[in-house]
Amino acid sequence: MKNILFLFSVVILLFFGCKKEDEKVVPTPIEPVKEDTTIVNEPDTLSQYNWTSVKAAPTARRNLVIEELTGALCRFCPQGHRELKRLDSIYGSQVIPVSIHAGNFAIFQSDSSKKFFLDLNLPIEAGETESKGEIYLNTFNPSKSYPRGIVSRINQEAENPTKWQGVIDGAKNDPMKATMDLEVKYAQQEGLIHILIDYKFSDTSSSNYALQVYILENDILGWQDDYGTLKEFYQHNYVLRKVLNGIWGESLNSLNLNVKYRKEYVFKKAPHWNQNNVKVVAFLTIRDTKEIIQATQASLK
Repeated sequence: MKNILFLFSVVILLFFGCKKEDEKVVPTPIEPVKEDTTIVNEPDTLSQYNWTSVKAAPTARRNLVIEELTGALCRFCPQGHRELKRLDSIYGSQVIPVSIHAGNFAIFQSDSSKKFFLDLNLPIEAGETESKGEIYLNTFNPSKSYPRGIVSRINQEAENPTKWQGVIDGAKNDPMKATMDLEVKYAQQEGLIHILIDYKFSDTSSSNYALQVYILENDILGWQDDYGTLKEFYQHNYVLRKVLNGIWGESLNSLNLNVKYRKEYVFKKAPHWNQNNVKVVAFLTIRDTKEIIQATQASLK
């Protein structure tokens, strides 16, 4: 393969193998390329681009993720969104909000003459019969009650916003089972995003861990039913735009205690995402229970 990167697609995704700190990163086997996908499988080609870099603060405590299930047609959902913003302001980087638009309250109307034509749902990707957002909704909020959210998947199901802070306070001082370092590089001219994640476990009592990567977008203006008032320029934040590495993340195997490992991903930013508002969220889970044990985040710019 020539040392040239072809940029013909909307999505570019690279999976690198898990490595110990001093080992060479070796790409995992590449699956057949679909017509709408170009996979970068020569890491050396990345050096030819002009990258800007943002590094997340090192994890010094257990960071938590709130996954809110919501929708623009849900009149009570702004209550949950306002609580997300309040908790974000209180706990800062220790709490990472995520808004997942799914269910009947998030039905997309493609006719731009209608009010709710802004599509905030996760797309149904190749090989899927339903979107990942719908799977998260059915898994964590099977009753389809709104607004609901789940804190680091500690409890089995999503809860009313009034309970989120209590779960946070009960878990925020837990001993860390892992640490994470996150660096996000962006080549603006090509629209490429290069994600580098270093992680190290201080507890390997469960060998069944996974790494998950979310792409979020903030400051999206669009319609929202707010207690019966239709707001045209409602600010949608923390919107989950893409699940980068599988519905439940990528399994991590053969882990050693206090050894640093790395994962890297490269893909192309969707044209309709505002590069100034894109954020990368990475977190580690116990695969059996889906509980999130550590998380980190960094903006694109």
